Amino acid sequence: MKKNILSVAIAAVSLAGMSQGAFALAPTVIPDIEIYMSGASAQDKAIAALFSDLCDAGTLDVFKDMNKAGSEGKDHSAYFCTLNSTNVPGLTIGGTAVTTANVLLHKRSAGGSAQGVNPLIDGTAIAAMAINNGNCTQQGVTNTWFCNATGANLVNVVSDAGISDVEPTLFTGPNKPSNASAVNPAAASAALTVLPAAALVFGVPVSDNLYVALQKAQGLLDAPVNCAPLDNHDACMPSLTKEQVATLISGQIKKWSEFKVNGTALTSITAGLTYDSGDGVIRNVSTTDQKVHYCKRIDGSGTGAQQYAKFLNNPCSTAGLTPDWAGSSLAGPVKHEVSGSGDMELCLEDFADGETNAKQHTPSLGVPDQFTTAVNTANNRGWAIGMQSMENNTTHAKHYRFIKIDGAAPTLENAFHGKYLDWVEQTYQYRKVISQDKITVIEKIASSAGSPSTIDALLTFTYDFGDSGYLAIGKNFPGYKSTLADTITALGGPVMPYSHAVAGSLNNCQTPVIPFSTNADKPL
Repeated sequence: MKKNILSVAIAAVSLAGMSQGAFALAPTVIPDIEIYMSGASAQDKAIAALFSDLCDAGTLDVFKDMNKAGSEGKDHSAYFCTLNSTNVPGLTIGGTAVTTANVLLHKRSAGGSAQGVNPLIDGTAIAAMAINNGNCTQQGVTNTWFCNATGANLVNVVSDAGISDVEPTLFTGPNKPSNASAVNPAAASAALTVLPAAALVFGVPVSDNLYVALQKAQGLLDAPVNCAPLDNHDACMPSLTKEQVATLISGQIKKWSEFKVNGTALTSITAGLTYDSGDGVIRNVSTTDQKVHYCKRIDGSGTGAQQYAKFLNNPCSTAGLTPDWAGSSLAGPVKHEVSGSGDMELCLEDFADGETNAKQHTPSLGVPDQFTTAVNTANNRGWAIGMQSMENNTTHAKHYRFIKIDGAAPTLENAFHGKYLDWVEQTYQYRKVISQDKITVIEKIASSAGSPSTIDALLTFTYDFGDSGYLAIGKNFPGYKSTLADTITALGGPVMPYSHAVAGSLNNCQTPVIPFSTNADKPL
């Protein structure tokens, strides 16, 4: 199986740029086709990989916002290259068939999945990053640019396309963004063409200090297991039950002293316990702040939508638990609403390291995109839990780790066999009124996103505990086998036999089952 090809592909592009000693397409070049896409930040790596894979060699320039040093591109990015009609059949400019076209793809990640759903249905203009305003600086002789994405460098446009971690009709209740109305199914059907693409595995990340505390409480650091602190191999991963996660993220526990494992409070067993996150700094597991901290994505996030559906049954049922609780900054628990997956990493890391990098939503200002208040205002060390897709932090460069749920690690293998619950089927969607030029490129990206071989080459991510990321949708590739390895051999990549669309249209609230088929080689 091919692993983490994205980083290799980007490196190859950068080397090509270095050998040329110049950019491939300057930011002032007028594109033949310009596409604005918004939505799921969880899938930013997928978008980068899929679009890059379509580009002619040596023609790609990558533009990233520099709103946060070290997390460039967390809110906005853009990709500019030459496409050819072999890679993208049916390529046209203004309705005329062409063999090549210079295509600029903007991707807004700020605000998450709903920004690729609700504003498209409503025809609402939202902010996107310009690259041609003299606001981008080339990084050395590479084909990567860092761009100022504030003020006049943001343009308000109605997105052509969106990508969401769950289907558009799920963006109601806690998933409705503050700058849009709840999705009306009839309006969505009238405005959008929706393309189910692939299954994406999600995980429950915890700050490094909480990870080690759970390892200690569950006996993983002691004989006979004797794992090292932060060891993220399967045998050394701590686990929480679905019910425990739901208890924490629904705001039922004020302080970690209330949370007990085998009858013992976590806070009573961590005195003197230390760990190294890999940066050479020895940190204490015990904290200066014992409140439960929940790093939550803002309303409208698909990452949030899938977690609420899977753990809180919201908005799947009127009896579902809410993630939008008030909490208490003094007594706990404390909820921190952040914008994208990059901000999620900063939030978790802030509590592990006692830093103040992440910013959270400031609702009192009444501005949807206003993130001015520090998450960790006092630079305290605390234990935090969050939400994240399984294409992040494969090398553990950020100071958080994924845990098991009900004893199962968030791997392709466990999801394939129905042992791991936290996965959903994601969609691409585009407005029906856009040009055929744009539709051709968007549909090619969406088609590639659902291809087993493309997933195997570009969208499989390797962790210490196993491979994770994406799987193709089984109803599109019914020749899956009873094991994941045999399925990859037969179909060229991982395929998910289970489905959330057995009762009709896609509904990620449904319990996934393997649909009836004549295939007798099912993983049951």
